[in-house]
Amino acid sequence: MEFKKFDDLLKESMKDPEFVKGYEKAEKEGQAAMQIYNLRKSLGLSQAKLAKRAGRSQSTIARIENGNMNPRLETLEQIAKSVGKEVKVTIV
Repeated sequence: MEFKKFDDLLKESMKDPEFVKGYEKAEKEGQAAMQIYNLRKSLGLSQAKLAKRAGRSQSTIARIENGNMNPRLETLEQIAKSVGKEVKVTIV
């Protein structure tokens, strides 16, 4: 059995429009997760402390950060506001 390198497999898969659609969606969701993680880390907060400030559960913060939850804009705004930040949505 021949194994393909990840880059080769991805390049081949990107020829499929349905794959591209799902890949781009996952990438955007991952960006939100990384933004919350980076924000929390930059402020030196634990998940529990950020959750308490935002009026959310620690498990909600964890699910957002690990990509198991696609948060609503309202949730992101509540988290941002709790640490003196705001959410900025850009359409390009």
